[in-house]
Amino acid sequence: MKYEITITDTVRTVDIERLSLDDATGLSRYRIAVDDSPPIEVESCRPVPDVLSLLLNGGTWEAGLVRTEEGFDVELIGVHHEVAVIDPRRKALRLAGGSAGGSIVTKMPGRIVAILVEEGQAVVKGEPVIIVEAMKMENPLKASQAGTIGRILVETGDLVEAKAVLVEFASE
Repeated sequence: MKYEITITDTVRTVDIERLSLDDATGLSRYRIAVDDSPPIEVESCRPVPDVLSLLLNGGTWEAGLVRTEEGFDVELIGVHHEVAVIDPRRKALRLAGGSAGGSIVTKMPGRIVAILVEEGQAVVKGEPVIIVEAMKMENPLKASQAGTIGRILVETGDLVEAKAVLVEFASE
């Protein structure tokens, strides 16, 4: 699966494929390619929950790894990195909105977790409008434009299909 990773304002595309998992040891083998580089094989395990141990080219690296809202806080060789990670499902949901002439559309099927606006409410571009749960992740869908909410076509708890129109903006 391809991920978009941001480390210190540098965006990379990382393609990760799990090759194997040993249930007895917890050791996983992956094939990883960064941007368009040739793939490498890496073995990894988690000896404790917040540590990732990597075996690469005969060497061992340990990284402190703490999940955050945007991705991970990583400490490697004493250096701290904030790493934002966006998987393709989350990216599709974040990019939703504004397609269908002033509406917010979900790109994946999911469940409506929260509606953050009311009909007639003014919103600014980028303001969270609705939260959809897909693939066990809550994803805020944001207004693609400034305007007024015309109609809300779903209710909290509704299951929605991919490409469903969730919210329409009022005609200006």
